[in-house]
Amino acid sequence: MLVKRPPLFLYVTLAVSVGYFISAVGLGAPVSESGLTPSFFPILVGGAAIVFSSILILQKIRTEPKEPGASGPRNFTHLWVVLAIFIYIIAFKPAGYFISSGIFVFVLVVLFSSFEKLLQKAVISVAIVVIAYVMFQQLFGVRLPTLWG
Repeated sequence: MLVKRPPLFLYVTLAVSVGYFISAVGLGAPVSESGLTPSFFPILVGGAAIVFSSILILQKIRTEPKEPGASGPRNFTHLWVVLAIFIYIIAFKPAGYFISSGIFVFVLVVLFSSFEKLLQKAVISVAIVVIAYVMFQQLFGVRLPTLWG
């Protein structure tokens, strides 16, 4: 039951998340006397990734297919997400935070939902990017690259 092919991606994701978290903890204490340190955000992301991938594994184990042997069309969403992350990393510095992050968030929202209400999804993506920008600037004190310099 634990070595079926479909949840294999989830186990790999959990293993990568644990490795990421361990390396993030090695960066140092997340909080110092002067506030948050640069290691805070990677530790937060690593911990959240472990929790969410564990939840997905438990959900996958609990749900059994309705008909053994019968499956629906293959879904390659995870491959599209990996491709989107790769393109986002490449485009982040030259295109700046707003353009690359806006397109990245929009693509992820569309990948995990339907192709309906694209304008509403674009507005939500812009709101997420603006909120994250303010959070990085004000809370973390991190200057993100912009197209204008």
